[in-house]
Amino acid sequence: MNLRPAVGVQSHIPSDFKSEEMLVSRRALNFAIKFGIAGALTALMAATTAPAGAAVPVAKPVAGEQVRFPKGTWAALPQVGPDGKVRQCVMVAPRDRATKDGLVTTRFAINISRGAGLVITIGDDNLPKEYVLDDQAEILINGKSFPAVSFPIGNTFVFHPGDAAGAMAALGRATEIRLRSDGAGVDSYPIWINLPAEALSWLKQCGQAFDIPIDRISDPNAPDLPTPGVRSPKIAMLPATPAGPPGIADKQKIDGWDASELRNGDGTIAACMIRQHYVMGSEPDSRKLATFFVVSRKNGLTMMLKDSSRNGQQGQPVEATLKFGDQPFPAFKAEVWGPDEVGIKPEHANALAALLESGGRATFKATPGDQLEFPVKGSTVGWLRACARRNGMTLEPAAQ
Repeated sequence: MNLRPAVGVQSHIPSDFKSEEMLVSRRALNFAIKFGIAGALTALMAATTAPAGAAVPVAKPVAGEQVRFPKGTWAALPQVGPDGKVRQCVMVAPRDRATKDGLVTTRFAINISRGAGLVITIGDDNLPKEYVLDDQAEILINGKSFPAVSFPIGNTFVFHPGDAAGAMAALGRATEIRLRSDGAGVDSYPIWINLPAEALSWLKQCGQAFDIPIDRISDPNAPDLPTPGVRSPKIAMLPATPAGPPGIADKQKIDGWDASELRNGDGTIAACMIRQHYVMGSEPDSRKLATFFVVSRKNGLTMMLKDSSRNGQQGQPVEATLKFGDQPFPAFKAEVWGPDEVGIKPEHANALAALLESGGRATFKATPGDQLEFPVKGSTVGWLRACARRNGMTLEPAAQ
């Protein structure tokens, strides 16, 4: 069964920092994109530990040529990608950040890339290993908050501010920066950056010299990132809509899917939902389908499939098989949730999440019934995981 999205679908996978040193996991947003953050930062960190005599005068940025700023121990590089063009302007310095176990040294970096514009990153072994995509993260520069989207790449955690121009201007006066992602459980606490004016000037010149904007993606093969937003209020009284419970009308685009935080009648967030609708054909009465993934406080991670051709009786069990690629997923129960809805509850939600993160296509076949194939995006789990953690929920049901 071939489906087409009901609306235009674009992946938001950022393909900046391409190099041979870092491959983003396919279980992390289904990113089959090579990033050079880790490789570039590792090489530059070595430069920052060189003797003071190795410092060279600050000059015009030259592709592939490292520059070192003795004050603040910053090192910089216009990093060249496989296509021979500069993909990002990297600046990195070793800095201490606070963790629950004390101070750790992190690779603190400020970069301008073709795949994400301006980003600020930290890199060490104390960062989360699981994949999250937090569209409600923040960068605090001298205490001023800039909403950001954040995600991990290996042992590097990336923050991209929505207001890149404002963040860049604030960097010129910055003494400390704090990076927070409640969805990932990351908080750097204030980091003293000691950024010399000549280093920030080099970064700006590098972006201009190689035509890399700070406020937008300039790689034609790198679709949009989510739009960063401020943290959702704990309580917000929203009206219910014909489409569903309060909050369902507020949508964020995640890799072409619609993501929403659903609320209870008391205004508290009850569930994190991400879905995509499809149609078969172009006629008004064409068959309509949809795929939903939901994390709720009570049920953890569940799936729901809508099919306008179905007419089931609510609560009726559904005998079915579920496959991801060629791999069967047997540990689930399915039942009718509505006339055109089949709900799927996995026995082990984390096992289902792992398969979803791999991306590809899934196949659901009811007995008797049609076989339904639908795409799976690893980014859906990344967003669900961040949304759930922000709101005190887990993928596994509360009873477990």
